[in-house]
Amino acid sequence: MANPHAPDTPHWEAAFEHYYQDRVVEAFREVRDHGVGEAGDLLRWYRVIEAEAITRRKSEALEVSPWLSLEFVPTETMGIERELAKRTLDACSEVADRLGWSHSVKTQLAVLAEETDAPWATNPYGYCVSKEPYEKICLPNYLVDDLFEFSQAVAHEYAHVISTNIADEYAPRWVEEAVSVLVERRFDAATWRRFCDDSRSWLNPADLETVLVDRSDDDGTKEEIWMAYQQAGWIGRYLSSIDGDYRLGEFLRDIANEAPIANLLRTLAGKDRTDAALKRVFGMTKRDLFDEAYKWILRLEEAEL
Repeated sequence: MANPHAPDTPHWEAAFEHYYQDRVVEAFREVRDHGVGEAGDLLRWYRVIEAEAITRRKSEALEVSPWLSLEFVPTETMGIERELAKRTLDACSEVADRLGWSHSVKTQLAVLAEETDAPWATNPYGYCVSKEPYEKICLPNYLVDDLFEFSQAVAHEYAHVISTNIADEYAPRWVEEAVSVLVERRFDAATWRRFCDDSRSWLNPADLETVLVDRSDDDGTKEEIWMAYQQAGWIGRYLSSIDGDYRLGEFLRDIANEAPIANLLRTLAGKDRTDAALKRVFGMTKRDLFDEAYKWILRLEEAEL
């Protein structure tokens, strides 16, 4: 979840300072008592902060490993918090192994309070946000009722933790979602058929990024957003088919490459970070990638989904 552009009001500035230190109760106090009236356009962020604050007031924390902790509401997890912790650790470890990641940043997974599973929830499937002193993953409470779905959601969001940190926040959103949807293993046959039947539904890089960034909240239809996530996932799956998931980790690292020679070569070639990394690791440009990934899905059989 991207950082917001805070309005020029002291209460929202204070709220975001608290929020990114994970002092969510203090952050909510600022926006509840002072902030929302000054910046109604940030109602979405009001709801995010509110949900985390409600959870924090009721929750306990369990240290799962030196790098992973679980925040949960004991009266709502009904004694399965250690099973949730195990599944979280297993899912995170599998994704890390696939991408060549060493769990080098602290991560907290919060199962949000049940009362925040509401129609006004702004991130109904979960989200990841960079905070201090850890990366924080927040998942809706309803996932506790289906542990397979819970594990898939953990994998998706922990892939964001990895992508953000490996690529040093330089990766475009479509690249991050390509990795996250790939590891989540959620590929929809109906969407695949629609891509195959109508090439116009397969977006170019700029349009895909626009849908994922600008329309992922309230500005786009659910179908449009789902199609965008699925397209990103198919692109990730195509790249994985070339030489395995580990090369995706290499690709993310190359996006963040700050070596002087790398910067010089990018400048001389007139390429952005993503194009330069794609060329070095996979031998193609963004346009090549999107074209080849589309041709690849056309060759698939439904049984291969």
